[in-house]
Amino acid sequence: MRSSHVCPKCRHREVLFVPTIADRDDADKVRPLVLHVTHLDWKDVEIGTLQAYVCRGCGYTELYTENAGALPVDHIPGAQILRAKA
Repeated sequence: MRSSHVCPKCRHREVLFVPTIADRDDADKVRPLVLHVTHLDWKDVEIGTLQAYVCRGCGYTELYTENAGALPVDHIPGAQILRAKA
């Protein structure tokens, strides 16, 4: 859907791109939903902002992660790289 702009489920040809999915923090502020946060005393380092592509016909939604290659896999609990077999 991201590149074709056609829903793979219903073939609808109108897709809504949402560049930042909102989340709330402890202070009830809106911030982007991300895959990894490093908490530092003076700020948080957030990596992997989630983006969505939503079919305007059936509502099917695909999520993608901005800068996925920069995610620190070793620092995300339970995360692992899965590779396709040759």
